[in-house]
Amino acid sequence: MLDSVITPCRRLILCAENRKEMEEWMAALRSVQNRQNYESTQYSMDHFSGMHNWYACSHARPTYCNVCREALSGVTSHGLSCEVCKFKAHKRCAVRATNNCKWTTLASIGKDIIEDEDGVSMPHQWLEGNLPVSAKCSVCDKTCGSVLRLQDWRCLWCKAMVHSGCKEQLSSKCPLGQCKVSVIPPTALNSIDSDGFWKASCPPSCTSPLLVFVNSKSGDNQGVKFLRRFKQLLNPAQVFDLMNGGPHLGLRLFQKFDTFRILVCGGDGSVGWVLSEIDALTLHKQCQLGVLPLGTGNDLARVLGWGSACDDDTQLPQILEKLERASTKMLDRWSIMVYETKFPRQHSASTVQQILTYEDSVAAHLTKILTSDQHSVVISSAKVLCETVKDFVARVGKAYEKNTENSEESEAMAKKVRL
Repeated sequence: MLDSVITPCRRLILCAENRKEMEEWMAALRSVQNRQNYESTQYSMDHFSGMHNWYACSHARPTYCNVCREALSGVTSHGLSCEVCKFKAHKRCAVRATNNCKWTTLASIGKDIIEDEDGVSMPHQWLEGNLPVSAKCSVCDKTCGSVLRLQDWRCLWCKAMVHSGCKEQLSSKCPLGQCKVSVIPPTALNSIDSDGFWKASCPPSCTSPLLVFVNSKSGDNQGVKFLRRFKQLLNPAQVFDLMNGGPHLGLRLFQKFDTFRILVCGGDGSVGWVLSEIDALTLHKQCQLGVLPLGTGNDLARVLGWGSACDDDTQLPQILEKLERASTKMLDRWSIMVYETKFPRQHSASTVQQILTYEDSVAAHLTKILTSDQHSVVISSAKVLCETVKDFVARVGKAYEKNTENSEESEAMAKKVRL
């Protein structure tokens, strides 16, 4: 059976084999918080509220629901998965899932926060079960996870995997994993101030925070998988979809950082869009921009050495390392304004010749003034130049008066005709 559903973002057509499965789909959709299209100058903390971002998927190996702990049924394990934290759920269970998606701000960590003499530290954020086949415990180095049940744990930040019994032996502070230089930990993002900027205090390991813009429509919609992958590797608060509000919101949130880096994932049009917004906010002195080519026209990325195309999202950790080591080059940008004007009427040959004579005279005497070392020559040329310009202005004035007289005669003739 088919059913049409209109959501805040788009219209969806759902397909299900029977009424029960359709009701499960509808229940899953109701569990997703209504998304709003924010104005560029507005911001809502609901965007980082901990809600899961569900999408339908299948799994080639036994996978278990993180809500009811039962297996996802079907030959290829149909179910829902969160695109950020990979939380798994049946369609019927999604409505009961807790809002424990990947942390974004200090407030989202809650009671798990670590406070000691060094200040506030980042804890591990654990998700139970569904570990990869090759998973090994970070403590005892033995195989962990199971295909028979929901078992053992994985950190969403450093990707460490541990047995339930070894979990307490692991350091409570999370090292943030191989991308830690690019990650802004949630402990560094306190809140949004009244002006719409992050109140942030980045740790020493994150001296130049990374802001990521992804055009989800680029590369024949391949940008979607890059958007998901970046949210899994980094803080979701660092990653923005250009197709959902443009670059203004992300740049405004990062405006108070002394320095920060930007990675634009898209084509030349996406890069130009972000650069124009940087100019509008006058941020060009505090940020540097890198390009990950996803679009059809990637000339700028190719010239700057980022390659002509990228379609492998598994290489993102290596790309982030390359971005960290990359050198900075200055880029000139030109703004071309095009105006529509009427073609001037053709002048007589004598008028054109007079204008050319004036141009030649002015150019010759200016050259003498600028190049001659003799004061007498400079003074003489200056006098001739002044007389030439004076004569030209007088002729222009007479021509203007003549045109005005002609206009007055025309108006007088028009009045006589009307009478």
